[in-house]
Amino acid sequence: MEVDVPGLDEKINVDLQNTTLPNFLVAISRVHNVNINVSNSLDQITIANNFTGVSIQDVLLFLCKEYQLTIEVTGSILAVKNYVPPTAPIPVREIPINYNPNRESLSLDLKEDLLYEVFKKITEVSGKNLVYSPGLENNRLTVYIQEMPIEAALDKLAFSNNLIVTKTKDNFFVFESTEPSDTGMTSGLGASNSQRPIHRRTSNFYFKILDTLRNTIEVDFENTPIANVVYDISNELGKDYFLASPLEQVGITSLKATDISYDQLLKILFEGTQNGTNSNIPQYDSNIQRANQNQQIEGPNNKNYSYKKIDGIYYFGTVDQLSVRTVQIIPLMHRSIELMNDPVRTGRTAGRTVGFNQGYTSFNDLGNSNFSNGNNSQTYNQQSRYEQNRESRNSGSTDFLEIIPDEVKRGLDIRVDKELNSFLVSGPDANVQRFKNFIEDIDKPVPVILIEVMILEISRNATLEAGVEWGLGTEPSQTQGKLFPDLNMQLDATTVNRILGRIDGSSFFNIGKVMPNFFASIKAQESNGNFKVKSSPRIATLNGHRAYFSNGQTSYYAVTNQTFIGSQNPATSEITNYQPIDAELSLDVRPLVSGDGIVTLDMRVIQSNFNGERIAEDAPPGINSREFTSLVKARNNDIIVLGGLEEKLKDDTGTGVPFLSKIPILKWLFSTRTRKDSRSKLTVLIKPTIIY
Repeated sequence: MEVDVPGLDEKINVDLQNTTLPNFLVAISRVHNVNINVSNSLDQITIANNFTGVSIQDVLLFLCKEYQLTIEVTGSILAVKNYVPPTAPIPVREIPINYNPNRESLSLDLKEDLLYEVFKKITEVSGKNLVYSPGLENNRLTVYIQEMPIEAALDKLAFSNNLIVTKTKDNFFVFESTEPSDTGMTSGLGASNSQRPIHRRTSNFYFKILDTLRNTIEVDFENTPIANVVYDISNELGKDYFLASPLEQVGITSLKATDISYDQLLKILFEGTQNGTNSNIPQYDSNIQRANQNQQIEGPNNKNYSYKKIDGIYYFGTVDQLSVRTVQIIPLMHRSIELMNDPVRTGRTAGRTVGFNQGYTSFNDLGNSNFSNGNNSQTYNQQSRYEQNRESRNSGSTDFLEIIPDEVKRGLDIRVDKELNSFLVSGPDANVQRFKNFIEDIDKPVPVILIEVMILEISRNATLEAGVEWGLGTEPSQTQGKLFPDLNMQLDATTVNRILGRIDGSSFFNIGKVMPNFFASIKAQESNGNFKVKSSPRIATLNGHRAYFSNGQTSYYAVTNQTFIGSQNPATSEITNYQPIDAELSLDVRPLVSGDGIVTLDMRVIQSNFNGERIAEDAPPGINSREFTSLVKARNNDIIVLGGLEEKLKDDTGTGVPFLSKIPILKWLFSTRTRKDSRSKLTVLIKPTIIY
């Protein structure tokens, strides 16, 4: 500009003291004919300086450098104003978002980044569609996540920024604010834009979908509202549900499980809401590491909640609402709905003289029962006794329902249908299913145990009798007796004299003859016996029930009672009654089968028979009786030796003439001898057989 404005090259000499910058520049412009325009913003700048022999352009450059000024040139006009440095370009932030398609994992490092930009970048790298409610696009997001599954990463992204994320059936991730909307947006019917319940997520609530086909999940939550658990997991799995009552009053719960199904989770959650709280929530699977009790929210509106599943739709509500109640007929397939008591024994017993049941209280008291000894004249009436036992047996039966625990029957109305052998159950569906599952667990085939008792009795005996008897009778006898198979002869005097005559003719001695009444008895016989008896009673009964078996005979004896009537001329009245007495083979057994196939037998065996002896003509006949009572264990088809009795008898007796009866060979002529050798053995064998 020096060519067009020569004043810029002119020299000045000036001494300035507290002069404002605009006044100084205006003075220069007038004196040296330089067009200078000064900005009003420079009024506050004062200068104090001494310029000597300095050109105008150097002064202007100095002032710009000293006071941060700039000069804009328009033609020949110089405009002096404050220098504003050029704005540096703002670098665009590259949001660190990484997606691993092989593992479907997402990494995020957000710090006050716009929601719109973040969602756009996530959609670009992962291919997952993220949408948000109107008004959320300018929200700032902050989170740091490293290599987490994308669904879990988005869930934590929503949680850390007060949002709720829901995955729709068409695989969109929908984000909404946890705060109620104040935009006033409504649908065409005037309803709220979002009809889903809004709740705040907490850091102690975590779940992960493991298998959408099996509906298995991994859960870990502590003191979390049950409503949140049901809403979030049901929406995540795409379950259809109906709320007959809001679930916000159900309560809170804590649970950790590595692999649990959706139905199993609901069963655990809502069992704790029955009758207040349940401190004994069962662990339904080994993967459930912790299952604490559900805690009801304190308040006047506390109610018991339950659920029901029909055609894939889950109905939630209180237990008194029809939507969650059901009625089912549950039949018993293997067991009887009425548990029968042990049969009452009405048969005979060894040595009985009156009705058996009059002295019988229980199996364990059989040994202490007292029976009449024949002095009781009561007539035995078997028919009336049977009627009494039948009534006692029927009145003592027990319903199957009585053995079911109260926890299983809680909250249910249960009726018994004996004709159909079924239960009629009404109540909340979850409770009905619990009752049904328990019935299926215990409705197993009851084994029948066949008891075989083998009683073996073996008796062997051998008898040897030999000797000669000499004597005189009152009259002459005759030669008679047996020669075969045993020798038992009686010789008269004539036969003996003939024998002695032959001895006299062949010896030096003359023995002589015997008297006419003389006789000689010669005996030499041997007998052997082998006697074997086998009894095999069999009886079958249900597991845990007692059974009785009896087989025998009854004999009678007379009992005469005399009654004297009157005192002056007493008349005698005589009545004869015949009392029964039994001899029998009886079996009384109660088997118990354990889970490993071991059979425990509580049993009693009686074997008795008449021995044909009576102490008097009208006395009861004598009885030989053997009895075994035992408690044993055995496996299926094992044979047990319950008991045995072995007897040995040896008898060697003889009579004869002193001294002569001890001489060898000659002793058989002057003595009689009897030798007996007997052996008997009784064995009782038990064989249980389990039949299903």
